[in-house]
Amino acid sequence: MKNTSLIIINLLLSWPLLASDWDSLSESQQQTLSPFQADWDDMPQQQREQLAKGAERWQSLDKQQKGQVLKRLNRWKNLTPQQRQKIRKRYQAYKKLSPRQRQNLRRLHQRFQNLTPEQKNKLRKRFNEMTPAQRQAMKKRQLKRQQKRNQRNP
Repeated sequence: MKNTSLIIINLLLSWPLLASDWDSLSESQQQTLSPFQADWDDMPQQQREQLAKGAERWQSLDKQQKGQVLKRLNRWKNLTPQQRQKIRKRYQAYKKLSPRQRQNLRRLHQRFQNLTPEQKNKLRKRFNEMTPAQRQAMKKRQLKRQQKRNQRNP
């Protein structure tokens, strides 16, 4: 019994390593990842694992969700390397935010998404017309407001 438990634990712990071997992928994962097959063995282990997990998620999406993912993927492909790098840096900065800060950022983003196209354009225009000093002052005001809110709602 003890040996069986050790074998099961060992298999569970090594599963991600096994799952990244091309032949160990499910048929649907292989089909989804077929564009990567020729380079699969040369990819870093972590990248293969991420792709395998992504293929699993892909299979669970409905048709509309897959369409949205493809649309985002095509937008990503059309970005310049500089634009992609800027996005990656912003994402890294986002990951460093506290959960409360992330929640606040998502709330602000949702508020922006709920604006009419005219309101969005007006806000963008106003922001683009600001000097760097004005933008910095605005950020400081927003930070102070957020700190006050956090003190009221710990």
